[in-house]
Amino acid sequence: MLERNFHTHTARCGHAAGSDEQYVENAIRGGVKILGFSDHAPYHREDPGERMNLSELNGYVQSITALKQKYADQIEIHLGLEVECYKDQWDLLAQYRKDFEYLILGQHELCFQGESSYDIRTSAGLNTYTDLIGYACEHGLCDIIAHPDVCMWSYPVIDDTVQAIAERIAALSLHYDIPVELNAGSGVRVGKRMYQDGLRYPYPVRIFFETFAKKHCKVLIGLDVHDPSLFLTDLYINRCLEVIEGLDVNLLYDYDLIAEAKKRKALFY
Repeated sequence: MLERNFHTHTARCGHAAGSDEQYVENAIRGGVKILGFSDHAPYHREDPGERMNLSELNGYVQSITALKQKYADQIEIHLGLEVECYKDQWDLLAQYRKDFEYLILGQHELCFQGESSYDIRTSAGLNTYTDLIGYACEHGLCDIIAHPDVCMWSYPVIDDTVQAIAERIAALSLHYDIPVELNAGSGVRVGKRMYQDGLRYPYPVRIFFETFAKKHCKVLIGLDVHDPSLFLTDLYINRCLEVIEGLDVNLLYDYDLIAEAKKRKALFY
């Protein structure tokens, strides 16, 4: 099990189980030393089953802050959010950048109330997805590019466009010094699926990490935990490591995300 995990959800998102305290207790049992909560950020709409509502945000902050104090002698806890790059929600994103210790970018839609990143099937969709990652990095919005290959969930084949966006994301990671994530979440938990060019996990996808390895991008493993029990198994980490087997990936196990986030906040605009 990892000693640091910055990708942890709560039941407020509507597709996770367990209490906030159960996440902390199981993280401690699993050997985690630094735990970051990064539940799905709310916006000016309600998304049942997808993210917390704005009315739940204060409760999230209060709960995690209380747990940080209660378990201070057992585990280091940090408070963040998983956000998307939505230009028409920039007022909220600016507030989140100011108020939270760190933000991870998980681009789940191509625009606010638009096409899901899990349903991308065209080259244009892949490029729009990557454009949003670029905008977020350029404006100092995020501290991790979470599941950078989530756009491959429905994309049918590894083609030239896939290689091109992998190169673009690698360049963004290097230029803005933002780690990309090797995600141990839904992509490996659902198992391998048959695509036009063969069997693979929806994500992570090896071609991305071949590119990240060649460019020597910083890579963090993120558990993307939606159930406290996931702190007690290495199964999904091992599936991720299977995807990158043989690659010289620059995996960082002791990355000081909070210190780096403090620097990046000053660059936000």
